Amino acid sequence: MPQRTSFTERLLAENQELWQGMQQHRFVTDIEQGVLTARIFNQYLVFEGDFVATAIKIFSYAVIKAPEIRQQRWLIGVLDALANEQMAYFECVMTKRNISLDGYRRSSPEVYRFSQGMLRAAETGSYAEILTLMFAAEWMYYHWCARVSQNEIESPDVKDWVAMHAEETFISQANWLKIELDCCAENMPEREKIQLSELYAQVLQWEIDFHSAAYEV
Repeated sequence: MPQRTSFTERLLAENQELWQGMQQHRFVTDIEQGVLTARIFNQYLVFEGDFVATAIKIFSYAVIKAPEIRQQRWLIGVLDALANEQMAYFECVMTKRNISLDGYRRSSPEVYRFSQGMLRAAETGSYAEILTLMFAAEWMYYHWCARVSQNEIESPDVKDWVAMHAEETFISQANWLKIELDCCAENMPEREKIQLSELYAQVLQWEIDFHSAAYEV
């Protein structure tokens, strides 16, 4: 008997073009090839540091909408890591790199569309929709960072950023989202699965545009 494809595997299969578009994005390949400039990385850090604050709000909605204490406990742990580890990382690395916010853009149409689109979807959507948002983002980061981390990365700050998304803690979080979303989809009507696939595709496109924004002069 052929093995049944999980819902998250279906999402990946249905959206392979966008998935590969992010996996091979210029930002990713520039790191892989050792040609990412300090200016581009700094701009990315400004954008991404602001988004982590938004991610805290997104996961807070997940805590509220989670069906049981089991999920809430895990999600509270995610919030703790975002607030006390990732935010601390940005504070530290931006100080270390002497990044003055006055010297960089705080947003762009693409960055705004990504952060506000994700936040609105979390505010108005279901628990499964929030899982889809964050699975799309975190599974994507885990995969390209795991690949790129195999290369020699000259910049210590870029190396640390990649390593943070390829280490066991982040991988466990991405896997938890995958498993939890598959559980949610087990008895889900087909029309809702189609809607989640459309949302998943939207997040991947937002991610592509978000990373491209760091290159805009």
